[in-house]
Amino acid sequence: MAAFQKILCPVDFSATSGHAFVYAAAIAQQFQAELILLHVIEEVPLVTGYGGMPTADPTAQMETYAGAELAKLAASVTLGAKVRTEIARGKNFTTILKFAKQNAVDLIVIGKHGRSHLDYFLFGSVTERVIRRAACPVLVVQHPDRAREY
Repeated sequence: MAAFQKILCPVDFSATSGHAFVYAAAIAQQFQAELILLHVIEEVPLVTGYGGMPTADPTAQMETYAGAELAKLAASVTLGAKVRTEIARGKNFTTILKFAKQNAVDLIVIGKHGRSHLDYFLFGSVTERVIRRAACPVLVVQHPDRAREY
């Protein structure tokens, strides 16, 4: 069995990523691995209808919120697991992949987001792109409320 030393768990604070976090924390505790919680703020230029760029920086507010939420998640991990929180800016899937490579991550634990067929067709899935391009194993966690019976 592989021994994981660094586990990356990208979180967007949805119920699905929260469920993935539970799995990531359990695996990190089992292997006494470092758990890295990563939130990516996707930078989208905002233009107002009257004067061009807005005066307030919404990404600064998003970063403050993300820092507080990441701190809550990190504090909930027990049994001496080492937890690190990171906030990055950029395109979601490329930022996750780049971060994983630069930090020599052994496992990515990510939530599966169920989008509508139209959203999936137009935008694709961050999770799917991470799975296809990651250099390390990826564990995809489905939220139990969103599981479908066949």
